[in-house]
Amino acid sequence: MVTVFECSLHGHISNKLKAKLLDRLIGICGTHPFPFFEHEIGFIPTTQTAEGPQRNEDVLLRIKSPIEENDLTKRQWTLCQLGHPETRGRTVTVRPVLYSKITVGDALKFMTVLGYSYAFEYTKKGIIFTYRDILKIIRHDVSKLTPFDPKENWIVEVTTIPVQQDQVDNYCSELKLFDDSLKGILNLFHVEHLVLQNKIHYS
Repeated sequence: MVTVFECSLHGHISNKLKAKLLDRLIGICGTHPFPFFEHEIGFIPTTQTAEGPQRNEDVLLRIKSPIEENDLTKRQWTLCQLGHPETRGRTVTVRPVLYSKITVGDALKFMTVLGYSYAFEYTKKGIIFTYRDILKIIRHDVSKLTPFDPKENWIVEVTTIPVQQDQVDNYCSELKLFDDSLKGILNLFHVEHLVLQNKIHYS
């Protein structure tokens, strides 16, 4: 199986700038957004590596599914493995990814069979723009039992389609050009602490 990579930038925008950002994105992308509602569950190895630096090498897995507003119980799970971000001086977050649809059976039981235990879960709800069929711009609120951000600010994620390693530099350049087009409204940044995000529920 060929390893593919996702390149991404993230930002945070206040409620008062939402309308300006939407107008800018509609102009840049040439299209209106479509709704986005997703459920994600994280899992850790049932048998963990002993505490210490080596624990960081444990593989964490997630399953995610779109949520249908007219049937909140329906799920179509995809298994996700998100690797550690590259650390070699990039200004864009780049990390290996693996996605595989779970087409039959009980996804939660499947994770148990793989030797994994429940760690966390949350939902993301918002809108998605696409840009030149290579970038996905997601505006979302993250929530658990209570809103992630009670002030209703937006988290913005700009992610490339999964690409092979020899395409990473070109797609990083596209991402930075897109970042430049949002200057004055939204500052995007690469998130080195995504590694910590993968482990915060597990350390």
